[in-house]
Amino acid sequence: MRLGAFLLGFLVVPLVAQGHPSLPWELSPALAWRVGLGAGAEEDPSNLVPANDGHFMVKLNADGTLRILGPKGLRRLRMGLPGRPLRAWRDAGIPLDLSKESWRFPADTPLSRGFQALPWAGEDFRAALKGVVWILDDGERFLTVVHPATARVVYLPLPPGHDLSVRMTPGYLQLLENSPDGSSEAPRRWSLPWVALIPQFAKLARPEETLVQGSALIPFPK
Repeated sequence: MRLGAFLLGFLVVPLVAQGHPSLPWELSPALAWRVGLGAGAEEDPSNLVPANDGHFMVKLNADGTLRILGPKGLRRLRMGLPGRPLRAWRDAGIPLDLSKESWRFPADTPLSRGFQALPWAGEDFRAALKGVVWILDDGERFLTVVHPATARVVYLPLPPGHDLSVRMTPGYLQLLENSPDGSSEAPRRWSLPWVALIPQFAKLARPEETLVQGSALIPFPK
């Protein structure tokens, strides 16, 4: 037993020295979050982008496993989040009940019609967010954004806040700190204009070219 452990140590050391491959969210570029909230009145997001059923089902487990299933129950995407899901929203900020663990999303969304069709010059960008999922994990360092219609995912690095909530206004994505972590006397606020996320929305709008569909015999292809 001791000899086996000794030899195993020689095998493990080179692997540790080489480091691990970069995780998808570790490659996400930093974002220029602004301190303070951008202009925009708070409204009920359900009135702006009504939620509706659709072709795709998103399943999110408490351990952070995310799956997207097609109309016949075949898997289109399976992945792990940076951490365990803490809060989630759909469309323009409608809260999702994480205890349900599954929701349906449409195939026809503003993003699925093409990146150029989004209202970049309009007064209210929230109509373009129909069919998008926003997930905050318990590490609170990344906001995972999922577009079920194209099975694409992007990660938004967050500022150093604590107990964050997401709010969406016509021109800004906003973060609100619900309770300070002790480093500041008052809850902090950040905002990011939607136009700052042009590269991320362009990726979400592009269908996955190498998407592998499952089958009845192999529902989870590699």
